[in-house]
Formats: sequence, structure tokens, C-alpha cells
Amino acid sequence: MKQRTSGFLDDIIFPGGNTKAFTMSYDDGTVHDRRFIELLNRYHIKATFNLNSGFFGLERKNQSGPFPDLDISVVDEAEVPLLYAGHEIAGHGLTHASPTGVGTAHLLYETIEDRANLERITGKMVRGYAYPFGQYNEKVKQVLRDAGYHYARVVDTTGKFDIPQDFMEWKGTAHHNDEKLLSLAEDFCGNGGFGFMKKLFYVWGHSYEFEKDGTWEKIEELLQFMDAHREGIWFATNIEIVDYVNAFRALEYGAEGEMVYNPTAFAVSFRRGFNNIYTVRPGETLVLS
Repeated sequence: MKQRTSGFLDDIIFPGGNTKAFTMSYDDGTVHDRRFIELLNRYHIKATFNLNSGFFGLERKNQSGPFPDLDISVVDEAEVPLLYAGHEIAGHGLTHASPTGVGTAHLLYETIEDRANLERITGKMVRGYAYPFGQYNEKVKQVLRDAGYHYARVVDTTGKFDIPQDFMEWKGTAHHNDEKLLSLAEDFCGNGGFGFMKKLFYVWGHSYEFEKDGTWEKIEELLQFMDAHREGIWFATNIEIVDYVNAFRALEYGAEGEMVYNPTAFAVSFRRGFNNIYTVRPGETLVLS
């Protein structure tokens, strides 16, 4: 038997040989998404947009409520496919109803009807979700799984660059109004400490907040910074990250750990030790040297 001097620990390598991933998530589909998407496309950055299909075309100007002077009208259904092209569209409930404040039947309707509408409009599968009001519990998570969703984002943030253990409780790194946002970006892009270790930077919010708070320049500063430091970073949508991480987690190992089988449809790369990087293709069994 081959003598061993230590155990082994495999660590994920993102597509393109990158050790870092950056993603963004924005809710509600208001008209301010138009300006935000122009910025995203200018700096070649992907995002996920969580939409309420029951509100498409709804005019919300000069209303009473928390933002009386802010236009938070919702984009029209007809513009959705072109406006969000190149980005991910995810669910956010048909009418933004509280997931924990309605019965199971209503929750199923909110989630499935929204998903069906978005898929009909875009011609693409909708597999992601953001909890309206950030409200969820174990029952809500199961309803979402039954409705065909593979991840769901919450509103809590971590201030860290960790990959979540449970994608049905996906906490971002920071809301874009976080006062530490740019310093987090600098930490993420820097190579201090163990520079080879994986990092996931996740920013979320609502595009109307840029208008409400006068922070368009701040978000453009972040996007410009990330674009200028894109070497070593995988810019991905939420679902792209979920699919790739789940494929990595699905790898099967032989008894001695030297054979790796990939049962998924994704080529997966990983690091063993400091210098050994391997890629195992879909359906391949790789014998590690």
C-alpha cells in the first residue's frame, strides 16, 4: 500500500482557473434597473434580478408610503427579455407577499405562478429566488424546493467571502449601502494571507436605492474597481455559482481518495495541496497522480 504522510483536502477552483467569484443580486424590477444594467454592461459584470411578475407595468409615482417622492414603478413585461439579457432572472414572489405571513397554498401560488410567468416571458428556466422581506423558515424553504427553486437569498449579510453550506439560506457579503463596501472589495481583490484560497463576494440591494440615497456614483465606483481588478475573478450570476458549487460537491471518490468521478454535466476543477490542480470532465473518472 502507498505510504501516506498526510491526509488530503480538495478545494474548489472556479471556472477559468479562478480562485475568486463575484456576484450581485437586485430585487423588485423597478425602472431604475434600466440605468443600473447600463452600468453593469459597461463594466462587463453579471447580476441576478429577482422579479415580481404580478407587478409588471405597475406605476408607482407620487404615492404615499416610505418613498413618496421616488418613482418606484415596475418595468413593463415586454421589455424584460431584452433589458435583462446576459443576466439571470429569478423569482421574488408573484406579488411580493410575505412567505411566512401567508398559508401554504398561497405561498405555492406566489412562487409557482411567478416562476411560470417569468419562464413564459423569457423562454428560460427560473431556478433562483429571493425571499420577499427576507422572511423564511423551514416550511418556506421546503415549499420553494417543491416549486423547483435551487437557491434563495436572504437579507442578512456576513461581511465575509464564504460559500454558504445551504443555498436555500444564502447570505450575501454586504448590502451595497454598507459603509465598508469598498474596503471589502479591496480585501477581496487583494492577495494577502493565503491568496490561493477561494473567495465569494456577494453584493445585493434594490436599484431604486441608488436614486433614493444618491449613491449612483458609489455603485459605479465599485463596478469600475471590480472591472479593473478582474484578473483571477469569475464574474457570475447566482445560479451559475450554485450549479458549479453543487457540481463540485457532487464529486465521488474512490476508497483511497485517488480516483474522482464526476457525475454532473459540468467540468469541475479543484486543488489538492498547494500546487496540484485537477479538472475532471463530465462523466469522467480521473486517477490523481
